[in-house]
Amino acid sequence: MKKILFSLLAIAALAACSKNDDNGDDSASQFVKKITAKNENGKLEKVITLTYEGGRPISHSTTDYVNGVQTGTTRVSTLLYDGRFIKQAKRENAGIDNYVQNFTYENGKLVTKTEKYESDYRTYTYQYSYVGNQLTNVLKSHPTTIYLKSGGTQSGTRYTERQFTHNGNTVIEVKTGYEKDLNGAVVTNTVFSYDTNTITYTLSGGNVVKEVEENPYSISIEEYTYDTKPNPFHYITNFVEPDPTSFLEVHNGKNNILTYKNTHEHNGKKDETLISFEYTYNAAGFPTIVKQYKEENGTREFLGTTEYEY
Repeated sequence: MKKILFSLLAIAALAACSKNDDNGDDSASQFVKKITAKNENGKLEKVITLTYEGGRPISHSTTDYVNGVQTGTTRVSTLLYDGRFIKQAKRENAGIDNYVQNFTYENGKLVTKTEKYESDYRTYTYQYSYVGNQLTNVLKSHPTTIYLKSGGTQSGTRYTERQFTHNGNTVIEVKTGYEKDLNGAVVTNTVFSYDTNTITYTLSGGNVVKEVEENPYSISIEEYTYDTKPNPFHYITNFVEPDPTSFLEVHNGKNNILTYKNTHEHNGKKDETLISFEYTYNAAGFPTIVKQYKEENGTREFLGTTEYEY
C-alpha cells in the first residue's frame, strides 16, 4: 500500500445520512472544501472539491492526474436528501464508472442500499441488520449465472455476508459467500468457491488501532498510531454518513494517522511495510498539509503531499 492516504481520498470524500457529532462541539464546521494530492516530485495526482449546503455536503468532484497532467474527465458525485437522510448518491461524467445508489431507513438506521453501475447489468443490494444500535450483519446480493461442476449452468443469486460480533473495544467480522438457486436453496455443486475471511478490529479512543485479517492462506496485521488532533474526515462522515460500517474504516477515526505498519505472512514468508505521516495544522487543530513517507531498511522515502482547504 504505497500511498495509503491518497487511496482513501475518494472514499472519504463521499458522505451521506445526518447525525450529530458525538463531541457536541463545533468541529463539524471545519468541513474540507478542497483536497489536493501531489506526488514526490510535487506534481498533481488528484484534486477533490466538495460543495456544502445547509451544513451538509451535496456534491463533490474528483479529477485525476499523472505527473501533473489530467487523465480523463472530472467525475461529479451528488447527494440527494429526504429530510435529514440521504436518499440517493449519484456519480456522473465517469463513463462506465457512473453509478446510482439508493438508500432506505427504518427507525433512523440504514436497512437497504441498492447500487447500479453503468458498466454492469446487475443491481447490487445490501441489507443491514442490527441488535439495538449495533450492526450485526451486512448481506450483499446480486443476480448471477451459477456454473455447476457437472458443466451446466443455472440462474441464481450470489451472496456475500459480513457478520459482526461486538465485545468491548473489539469487533470481529467474519466474511463468507454462497450462491442460491431461484428457489432460495444453497447450491453446493458450483465451481465457484468462497474462502472465509476473519477480521478482528481493535478500537481505542474512537480510532481503529489494529486489524488482523486471516484466511486459509495468509494473515495480515495492520497497526496504526494517531495524533491527538481532529481528523476532518471524521467530522464529515459522522455528520452525514449512511454506512454503519464506517467506524471500522481507519480514515474515519477521530484523529489523524501518524504511522501505519502492515505485517503480511503468506507461505512462510513475512513482509513488513511502514508508512508515516507528518502534519501541519491550522489554528483549530485541523491538518492543512500532510507529508507521507515510506520507511524500509533504515531509509525514509518521501511519497508525496496532501493539502486540505477549509
